[in-house]
Order: sequence, then structure tokens, then C-alpha cells
Amino acid sequence: MRRTIGLFISLLFALTTLFASIATAQEHSFGNKSFNQYEGYLHPTQEPGPAFESPAQGYGILRVPRNLSSATIDVNIVGVNLADITAFHIHCGSPGVLGPIIVNFGQFGDLKNTIKNGRLSVSITNENLTFIKQPPPPPSLSGGFKLPLPEGCPSELNLPGQVNTIAGLDALARKGVLYFNLHTKEHEFFGEMRGQIYPAAG
Repeated sequence: MRRTIGLFISLLFALTTLFASIATAQEHSFGNKSFNQYEGYLHPTQEPGPAFESPAQGYGILRVPRNLSSATIDVNIVGVNLADITAFHIHCGSPGVLGPIIVNFGQFGDLKNTIKNGRLSVSITNENLTFIKQPPPPPSLSGGFKLPLPEGCPSELNLPGQVNTIAGLDALARKGVLYFNLHTKEHEFFGEMRGQIYPAAG
């Protein structure tokens, strides 16, 4: 009898493990539980403007599930007075290049409230990406030819068109052409500190 109970318990455990493995495999097969991860180290020296001294530093993580349905962003900031922050974004652009905004963290509320204890955590979907509906007119070249300009963040740098999906955001992150930029009262144009975003090591 004890042997029968022992075999039953072993069989039950094996079946439970099997069903759990199937459920986990199914979640992974749909890309819900596996992620692409990117990181950016923010520092004033990454800003392309005139050199200045600042104690500001930061570290940010961008996580995108492999089904590309959404993304989570966590950023830790030190050395900045919250009252001095005027804006915080993710832009697209190569190192040292100013580019358009793709994620405006101001849309989630006053940054003085959304950055708590030096940390900002948000989840985004396609609807949270910046999409410019009325781009400025492109400049004219000689002969009246109009040079096409990207309206927002292009899927390929220097080409027209806009990224308006998390899939596009992920593609830009893989190429290393996204960056965090924190703006303050004293450094409103270029920013107080910037952090180029790259695939996370390891």
C-alpha cells in the first residue's frame, strides 16, 4: 500500500512538473516572458554642448518582451535637484547627435511626482510613442527639389518615415541609436546628462 501511495505521489509530481513546463514553454513561445534588455549610463560628458561640471549621474534599463507588445523603463538618478528638472525623454540619435523625441516621460505626470527617491518607472505601449502629425516643411535645394526629412524617429537614420511601434523602438535600441536625456533649468537645450542606450551586457 505504501509503495502504491509513493508511486502515485511520484506520478502526480511528475505530471505537475510536466504541465508547469508546458505552461512556461507556451508563455515563452508567445514572447510574453522572455525579454530584450538594453541599458544606458547617463553622464554630463555625453552631452554634445559646451563642457560643464555637474554631479549628475544615472542608470536606465529598457526591457522589451520579445512579442514587442510593450516596454518597461526604469531609471535611477542622483546628483540632480528634482525641482530643477524641466524635461526627461528618450530621443533617437547617434552619440553626440541631437535627435527627435520618441518617449516623453512628461506624459506620465509631473516629473517631481513621478521620479520618486531618484527613480522613475514606467510602462509604455505604441500609444506612448511620440508621433509628429504635422512635420515642419523640408528645406528646398537648388532646382526646387525638396529634401525629405524624418518627421519623428526614423526606422533607419537619415531616411524619411517615423517609428510608431514598440517593434520600431526595439529595432533602434538594438542599433544603439536611442539615448536618455535629462533637461534642467540650467541646461535646458542640450540637457544636464545623457545616456546612450545599448544592448545590455551579459
